[in-house]
Amino acid sequence: MTDLRPIPAEAAALALPALHELRSGVPATANAEALAAYLRSVGAEGYRLVGAFEPDRSEAVAVAGYRTFTMLAFGRALYVDDLSTLPEARGRGHARALLRWLEAEARRLGCDSFHLDSGVGESRWAAHRLYLSAGLNITCHHFEKELT
Repeated sequence: MTDLRPIPAEAAALALPALHELRSGVPATANAEALAAYLRSVGAEGYRLVGAFEPDRSEAVAVAGYRTFTMLAFGRALYVDDLSTLPEARGRGHARALLRWLEAEARRLGCDSFHLDSGVGESRWAAHRLYLSAGLNITCHHFEKELT
């Protein structure tokens, strides 16, 4: 059974190993204060973390970073910025458990919808299968133009 729990800002370092797997720009050795400063620097207002914990580890083996917002197109939404599992903990149901938790949290917060974007390519196929099997649908294309 996966132990899921919110990770408060002062304990954000518990999320760093799993978060770093997906976001290499996040300093892997940062402490909670450094992670908070990093999130402020990239404009992640309202960003919150939830982690999946195994009994033999103090740090989360999987983590989700999310926030809520309201948009004309979607109403009030919960958006998943990050969903990442340590390689050695994959295949144990942590990401699926986090998706269920996030959906329940979206409902608890009165959201109209639950969103996440996922990169494309062969390396993302397993994640896409998970999202589809968890009831998420591909509802639009996300277009981007880098300006740097």
